[in-house]
Amino acid sequence: MPMLTPEFFDEAWKDSMPKDGMQHTKETWNNLAKNWRIDSKEILEQKDKIREDLVNFLVENKILKEGDFVADIGCGMGEYSRAFAKVADSVLATDISTIMLGYARGLSESAGIKNIEFQENDFLAVDNSITEWFNRFNLVFTSLTPAMSGLESVKRVSSMSKEWCFNNSFIYRDDSIRNILMTEVFDKPVNKNWGNSSPICLFNILWTLGYFPKMEYYKEEIHSEHELSEAFAKNCAENIIRDRVPSKMEIKMVYDYLETIAIDGKITRNTESLYAWTYWNVNDKRDL
Repeated sequence: MPMLTPEFFDEAWKDSMPKDGMQHTKETWNNLAKNWRIDSKEILEQKDKIREDLVNFLVENKILKEGDFVADIGCGMGEYSRAFAKVADSVLATDISTIMLGYARGLSESAGIKNIEFQENDFLAVDNSITEWFNRFNLVFTSLTPAMSGLESVKRVSSMSKEWCFNNSFIYRDDSIRNILMTEVFDKPVNKNWGNSSPICLFNILWTLGYFPKMEYYKEEIHSEHELSEAFAKNCAENIIRDRVPSKMEIKMVYDYLETIAIDGKITRNTESLYAWTYWNVNDKRDL
């Protein structure tokens, strides 16, 4: 039987990551950000409900409190940062993408939120020095970000916190449009296991480091309609082709197929996702 060490679960985590060739670089995420969100008002409202549920969970469990200083690592468009800023005193929102941070900053300014500091940062960089962040935050938050992707990430996040750390990650995601495009257009097998083994590996890394992690589950269902457009086709292609920018021909292939299933120029999409909410208090740790 192998030694169940943090390094063992780190390797298991890395082995389970999608083999789609995607490189998590500034260039990659800037390219994705250019066509990032084309969600309808209906979807945005549903996602607002999900964020509200998560923030309520954090507040009810005293993980997020008035007076807190929060770090949102891999903040994307800053949806969670803006929600945290309504409770906490201040929020540091970081992301690898200049474009994403531009969106986040603009949305915060439009909402009149002034207690968020935005900072461009490659959290996974080997030479990334976060000494100024050590033991500084009441809550360090990560959600659906490659910034949380193994033992080194767990150690960095934990070192930044003086109280709580929280990670939101996929267990699975079932997307009706992605599924049909995978099989009918790209002749690829459907993979619903977007979260790979990250939740169980994260939990076990924390346990073997001496922490007492806790985990909750959250199920999300979104039913939406999208206007058939090249932008929507490009967004769908990017969901499947992860290692590069989709070609014009590939986007056209997606568009042409979507046109065959569109009804009155609209595409119906159903997604079901199950998330793992893993959280731990850095002060609650046993001696090893």
